Amino acid sequence: MTHNGGNTPPLWLWPNLLGLDAPAVAVSWQLLFSRVFGTGFPIVLHLILGLSVWCIYLADRLYDTVRTDEAVAGTGRLIFTRRHFKPLAVALGIASAANLALIIRYVPEKLILSGLVTAFLLGIYYAIRLGGGARLVSLIPREILCGMLFSLGCVITPHAYAAPGTAGLQFWLAAAFFGFACSANCILISIWEREEDLAANDQSFATASPRIVRHIGAAIVLIGACSLALAYSSSWGIHLAVALSACAQSIVLHFDDRLSKPMLRVLGDAVLLTPLLFLWV
Repeated sequence: MTHNGGNTPPLWLWPNLLGLDAPAVAVSWQLLFSRVFGTGFPIVLHLILGLSVWCIYLADRLYDTVRTDEAVAGTGRLIFTRRHFKPLAVALGIASAANLALIIRYVPEKLILSGLVTAFLLGIYYAIRLGGGARLVSLIPREILCGMLFSLGCVITPHAYAAPGTAGLQFWLAAAFFGFACSANCILISIWEREEDLAANDQSFATASPRIVRHIGAAIVLIGACSLALAYSSSWGIHLAVALSACAQSIVLHFDDRLSKPMLRVLGDAVLLTPLLFLWV
């Protein structure tokens, strides 16, 4: 692929290289949860979520470039981040400062506690991320924790603004299945980037649990089937979106040997944009 050399990356790859795909996924699911459960909140909270996700992902990538030996080529994202480390670090600083100002100014008190809990769980994730031990990763796979944390971060605002009695079991069941789909996405990426992780001595689900990895296709089908079975509920839009994402993940996994790794990485996130199909239904 051209982005591994000195040429300009193709247009379709830029959102992934800049880390914009994850914030787009996060905001789309936040919007869907808000619509399905009839919650309304200031649009600035969508911006805060998008900026928060982007800052976390960008910080993670910058950390990868610092800890990884330059002799290790790594993924296209790592190469891009290494080449543009200084401007990306400056962008991270500006975005983080702006986001902190928005949080202080606009996040209501009812969101503070859930935000702190999410931040605490995120700290656990980074303890695993920084530790990198195979034993710890096998006990608490970071891909599963990352997927569930991603889901939690997307739904805490709709939950905080939900009318009393409307964000109970159905809400958290929908959030759990969204988390399952996100975790499956993270595991698929670990499979597709297994060689790069091994070269960089980076523990992942694929490197630490190779026997379980072979069953990921069946697990994705199960997630989709169960979510589809739950589509009869009032949160049908969310469950259908999860089922469609799982179906798309299965298709991409089936053809992954025919696609380039950059394309797989882009599709891995693109299949989670299914809420866009239901936002105006």
